[in-house]
Amino acid sequence: MLDASTFNPGQPYKVTAPDGKTLIVIKHTSDQLPVTFALMATRARNKVAIRLSGGCKGMSPENKVDMLEYFAAAFRGFEGMIWSGGTRQVNSEGLIDPMVTDVPGVIAAQNPLCIALGSCPRTDVLNLQGDSQLVLDGYGTRPNPGISGLLIVQNGPDGKLNWDGDLGDVFGLMENLLTHGGFYRAGVIAWNGGPITRDEIIRSAKRGWPTIIVRGSGRVCDELADLIESGDEKLNTEVGGNRIHVVRKENPRSLRAALLGHGFILGEMDEFDE
Repeated sequence: MLDASTFNPGQPYKVTAPDGKTLIVIKHTSDQLPVTFALMATRARNKVAIRLSGGCKGMSPENKVDMLEYFAAAFRGFEGMIWSGGTRQVNSEGLIDPMVTDVPGVIAAQNPLCIALGSCPRTDVLNLQGDSQLVLDGYGTRPNPGISGLLIVQNGPDGKLNWDGDLGDVFGLMENLLTHGGFYRAGVIAWNGGPITRDEIIRSAKRGWPTIIVRGSGRVCDELADLIESGDEKLNTEVGGNRIHVVRKENPRSLRAALLGHGFILGEMDEFDE
């Protein structure tokens, strides 16, 4: 079960990041990645980086909570860097509407030696509302206060980006961590999701990085799982013959086994799970 002290749906604005604060860094699309943000990733004890991609479209509130528990169970003992989109959704009743973007904060709360970060493009004017709450767009999207750092990518002071506008920086950071930051592994895990999630999956697989999709989570992950299991040659060509690993929603042990197998978590399966 999720620990209410670190994920309380009734406290959507409470900062639960392990440092007690969330650093927000804003950069232009053409600027170099800020060193401050990159260095935050290197604080992870185990030098591995995971990008968690996807969405929750079509999922019930109960399914969303189950999703958080699925990842919390699979990631026990994780000591690397994990990040996703750095946003949080709050429903009309003032409660957290759980999303994939809440997963890194949940994992960091339960694994103090890992680092949880986030990124997002600036798609609208930033403004303060209510009791000085930073709001990212006209839909009421907030920064996620469960992560230690949030990178906001903008197209100049007046420019706006689409929701994939941060992907260049996402993959650029992980490549730099592998080349210059002492990291030995980077990869993508995907849940549900649409076209942007598919893009992240393909980008990761084409690089030969460990790329994991959760069958049963819906939408693009299930579509790709079907293609993989049917031996679709077009997809195989698109990813350069590299493997996309399929795990199952109903079995967090399948994801945990993949994480252990790729070295994202150190140890043996029976050390935690038997």
